[in-house]
Amino acid sequence: MASNITVEQARERIRSARFSARIVKGNYLPSLNGQTAATFGETKTRRDRRSLLWLPNSKNPVGDTDGHWGLSKTKSTTDTSAATAGLSGLWTLDFGARPSAEQQQALIEAEKASLNQTRLDVIAGVANAYINAQGLGREITIAQKSLAVQNNTAEITKAKLEAGSVSALDSTRATAQASLTAADIPTLQQAREQAINQIAVLLGKEPAAVSNVFTKYRPVRYPRVKFTEGIPADLLRNRPDVRVAQLQLQAQMAAIGVAEADQYPSLTLSGNVGVSSNVGSHTGTWSFGPSINIPIFQGGRVKANINLNKSEARIAYLNYKQTVLSAVQDVEDALIAVRSEQIRHAKLQVAVADLTRAEALARQLNESGTTEFKDVLDAQADLYSAELELAGSALQLNIDYIALCQALGGGWFGDEPVMAEDTITLAAKPEGIPDDGIKPTN
Repeated sequence: MASNITVEQARERIRSARFSARIVKGNYLPSLNGQTAATFGETKTRRDRRSLLWLPNSKNPVGDTDGHWGLSKTKSTTDTSAATAGLSGLWTLDFGARPSAEQQQALIEAEKASLNQTRLDVIAGVANAYINAQGLGREITIAQKSLAVQNNTAEITKAKLEAGSVSALDSTRATAQASLTAADIPTLQQAREQAINQIAVLLGKEPAAVSNVFTKYRPVRYPRVKFTEGIPADLLRNRPDVRVAQLQLQAQMAAIGVAEADQYPSLTLSGNVGVSSNVGSHTGTWSFGPSINIPIFQGGRVKANINLNKSEARIAYLNYKQTVLSAVQDVEDALIAVRSEQIRHAKLQVAVADLTRAEALARQLNESGTTEFKDVLDAQADLYSAELELAGSALQLNIDYIALCQALGGGWFGDEPVMAEDTITLAAKPEGIPDDGIKPTN
C-alpha cells in the first residue's frame, strides 16, 4: 500500500496542512529583521589663488598682464564613505493566536483522518479484488470439474447412440450441455484476470508484478461471525469519514474565535537598534515602544465576518450529523446483507447436497433402465448451476463482510454488545454540539 498513488496524495496533503499551520503560526510570533548598508565615495576640491607684487609708483601689479606671476594652485580630497547596521523587531499580540492554533491543528488532524479513510478504502478494495479473484477461481474449478463429467457423459452417450440404446436427441443435448459449460470458463477467467489487475493497480504496481501470486486457486473460508443486536457507537465515532467531519467542525468553530478576535484591541511592540559609522565618527541609536490598535468603526465588516464563520460552522455541524447518519445506514445495510447472505448460503449448501445425491441417483436409475437419459442431463445441469450459485454466495458473503468492516471503520469482529439506540443518539446529537445549532450575532 506504500506505493498506492492515492495514499501518497493523502500523505502530501498532510505535509501541506503542516506548512500552512507554520505560516499562520508565524503571523503571531515576533519577527526580527536585520539591515545593513554601506556607501563608498569621496569629494575632491581644487582651488586657484594668485599672489601679486606691487612696485612703488606703479599703477598695475607685476604679472597682471600675463597672469602667470605669483599664481598658486591647491587640491583637497574628502572621504564620504559611510556604513550602517541595525536590527528591528515587531510583535503583535491579539486574541486570535490561540483559536488560530486550534484551527490549524484540527485541519492537520482532519487530513490525517482523510489518510486513514484512503487507507481503509484501498485495503477494502484490495480485499474485494482478492476475494473476487479467489471466488472466481473456485467457480472456474467447478466449471472445469463439471465439464469433465459432462464430456464423459457425452462420450458415453455417443457410444450408446451407436449401440442404439439412446436417441440422437440425447447425444446432441449432452454435447451441447458440455459446450455451454466450456463457454463459461473463458468468461470466468477474464473476470479473474481483471480482479488480479485491480489488485496490482491498488498496490501501485504493474499487473505482471502480482500475476505470479495467483497461479493457483486458494479456497477462501466465509466468515463465521455472531453479530450482536446493536452497533458499537465508539467505533462509529472512530470511522475515518466521521472523524474528518468532526475535525472540520472543530476547525470551523475555532475560526469563529479567530474572527471574534478582530473585535478587540491588539498590542504591537516594536523596536530597533543600530549603529552608523562615518569617517572619524561612530553613532549608535535605539528605540522601543508599544502601539495599540483599537477597532472603532469597520463598516460592519467584523460582525459580518463573525456571522459568516458561524454560518459555516453550522453547515459543518449539519455535515457532521449527516455523515454520522450515513454511517449508521452503511452499517445497518451491511448487517442486513451479511445476515441475509448467511441464510441464503446455508440453503444453497443443502440444495447442493440434495442435487449431488439426485445426480448420482439419476445415473443409477438410468443405468437400470428405470428413467430416461434426459433426467441425467437435467440432474447434471441443476447440480452445476447450484454449485456455481453456492460458490457465488460464498464470494458475496465475504464481500458483504468486508463492507461491514469498512462501514465500521475496520477492525471489528462483532463481539462488542452495544444497543442500537446508542448509534441513533450519536447521529442525532453529537457530543459538544447544541441542538439549536449556532446562532449568528445580530
